[in-house]
Amino acid sequence: MEDIVNELAKLNQRDLLDIISVFVPIALSVLVIWQNKIYEHRNVELQKRMHNREWSQQYHDDILLIYNTYYEFCDVIFNSGFSYNVEIGYVNAAAAWTNQLQTLKMNILRRNNLAKLLFQKKNAEMFNAIDACFKKENDIIDKYIAYISSGRLFEVSENAWNRINQNPLTRYNYSALHQDQNTFRDFSKLCESDELQEIKNLLIDDEKLHEYDNYDRFFEEYFAVDKLD
Repeated sequence: MEDIVNELAKLNQRDLLDIISVFVPIALSVLVIWQNKIYEHRNVELQKRMHNREWSQQYHDDILLIYNTYYEFCDVIFNSGFSYNVEIGYVNAAAAWTNQLQTLKMNILRRNNLAKLLFQKKNAEMFNAIDACFKKENDIIDKYIAYISSGRLFEVSENAWNRINQNPLTRYNYSALHQDQNTFRDFSKLCESDELQEIKNLLIDDEKLHEYDNYDRFFEEYFAVDKLD
């Protein structure tokens, strides 16, 4: 009888081992699947964070590009000496910048479209401020190009050269003209025109559009240091 009991016990142990041998791989498989799901979820979250960070950086760069357009405009118009050459009737030097003016105009148009996509629905007041500035600057560029390409600048310059007491040998010699401050001052006054005054008035209006309350205040939240991380 005891032998029978021992044999039954052995059978029960084998059954238990068989059960364990079946369920352990299943449990391990479930564990692996669960771990893979965790890793996959973490990877998706990481990819999302990386994408959001890249998008956020691109968004910030686009806004910075829009904001800096005015300074690019000032570089082309003022810092290059272009506006000064127009004011003193230096036709050749002014005409040499018409290609840069056309490029600047195209950049402004593109950035105005970008601003429209970013802000027209999200922040209409901000877009209207940007739009007003960009339209004013393109209007100024058009006035400059028309003033040069129509021959009006050449006409004004020729009239100025004809009316000052200059030796014919030094005509169009701006270096020599600068050496006589009185003559240069008289020449500059002769280069004034209604078209040039209109452009100057537009430049003043454009500067006012870029004052803090009219322009800069809209960009503050996008350039806050605590939002750059």
